[in-house]
Amino acid sequence: MLIPVLTEPNFRSYLWAKQTLAGISQEAARRKYKLFSLDAESYETFDYDALFGAERRMVIVIGTSVTWMPKALDFFSRRNIDSVFISFDPSETTLPAGMVRMDYVYAIHHLICYLKACGRKQIALYGYNKNSSADNIKMRFFRNQCRRDGVDPETRIFYNNGSLPDCYAVFRKEIPRFDAVICANDIAAVSLLSFLKQDQVSVPEQLFLTAFGDSIIAERVDPPLTIATLDHHEMGRQAVIQFASLNRQPPTASISVRVRSHLIIRESTARMPDRTGTLPPVSEDDAFTGNIDFYSDPEAERLLRAETLLSACDKTDLQFLGGLLAGLSMEAMEKKLFLTTSALQYRKRRLMNTAECAHTSDFLDFLRFCRSKGIL
Repeated sequence: MLIPVLTEPNFRSYLWAKQTLAGISQEAARRKYKLFSLDAESYETFDYDALFGAERRMVIVIGTSVTWMPKALDFFSRRNIDSVFISFDPSETTLPAGMVRMDYVYAIHHLICYLKACGRKQIALYGYNKNSSADNIKMRFFRNQCRRDGVDPETRIFYNNGSLPDCYAVFRKEIPRFDAVICANDIAAVSLLSFLKQDQVSVPEQLFLTAFGDSIIAERVDPPLTIATLDHHEMGRQAVIQFASLNRQPPTASISVRVRSHLIIRESTARMPDRTGTLPPVSEDDAFTGNIDFYSDPEAERLLRAETLLSACDKTDLQFLGGLLAGLSMEAMEKKLFLTTSALQYRKRRLMNTAECAHTSDFLDFLRFCRSKGIL
């Protein structure tokens, strides 16, 4: 079976997309299916008749943007090509044949209940991006919860309008009103934690800090972050399972799957145990959309690159990066790491390429940024 895969341009270079693609590849290999990667820049001019031949006309599409993803759905629908969407929750009346999404409603409900059970009831939603379908789901549920608590939700939501530093500038004035924060993702949470430290706001003593994700940087910061996990690898696997099932169904069939998250409790909430028990069922309400590119924010972009870099590092790599930050010479690191000069140079080039840094000076600036965020 042939499975064409298209990834949203702004999403494809980051770890979330790579984890999703890894899940797709694993399940496809297990089933002996053939994958074909569609180019996001030229997919609209591709010869799909030649690609599919006698195969079912169906593709997997990965992405989150409320501007790019609906255009892809409309393009394939007009050409009678079914699609399986990963990570996107469409609000349009035209739906893809298959959808694989995180159960964000359950996740944010779980976080809210957990924080309240910890005695933290003045909760802010931080770093919400209107252009993310996932963030829209979290925001809708958070708004409903605020209204049930008799609180104006707009006094508790802090928007990421393309700049995490600007988001913090607004939140900074309101910090005394809150005792807990739910960040829209772990990138926003790492950024927030660094700003809070600069302003000597202690976590978890003054603020409990939580987020969605499961990144390396969320675990490396001090204090490590309590998170609701997002299993993108499993989402990729489920998409292939859906694809295979739909291939055996009539064209009118559709499938929707939600991947459940769980809490990983760490020091940012004082490791207080989860006493929420069985959560009551919840539902979603209507969506609204915007047009803000999360990935164009320099703060978010560098943190995402940091996650990609750290995910490629072994113990020696981390020691090497620490040596660079400490200003050690190559000769000193040869003795410290028991490596030859050529081995160190190769390691440096590999890490610079991973961090997308062309020059040593840029790489050192990037490492200093990582250190300022408490990641290195």
